[in-house]
Amino acid sequence: MHSRNKAAVPVDKNQGALKIVWLALLLAMFAYTAVAFLFGAPDSPGPGKDVKTAFLAGGAALCVVSFLIYRISLSDERLRKRFSATEGMDPKKRTEEFSNGLLMRHVVPWGLNESVVLLGFVLAFIGKSPEETVPFSVCGIALQTYMYPKLDVLLEKTKDFL
Repeated sequence: MHSRNKAAVPVDKNQGALKIVWLALLLAMFAYTAVAFLFGAPDSPGPGKDVKTAFLAGGAALCVVSFLIYRISLSDERLRKRFSATEGMDPKKRTEEFSNGLLMRHVVPWGLNESVVLLGFVLAFIGKSPEETVPFSVCGIALQTYMYPKLDVLLEKTKDFL
């Protein structure tokens, strides 16, 4: 972990905030899955095979898009470009700007991960089968776990850019 110097304070605040948001979204994903199993869907006609296929394709597409956004936006090239944009700033301000720029690069893919789980949740209810949510939940939760925020590690990488 990095030292508690003045430049680290904005990073620590952002890291803490990101961890809270990350955990809240992860817990929501577990909650959607639990609700699908604990409460049955109201009586309604189940969806056709085409609807299930559309949900599965949509969920898979969201997983791929989320993963790509995350990997590309946090690639060394993108981080270097983001860090270069702060060149000439006071070191503390530079670290703060860089750290703030990393927030959206985490939150957007997390929202997509949650959308994947929500697709499964909706399909489970319209299909009257809680098992329908399992592949969506597994994918969304796995991606969310993979995308655990590590701002301190990303900032450590910036030392290589100097």
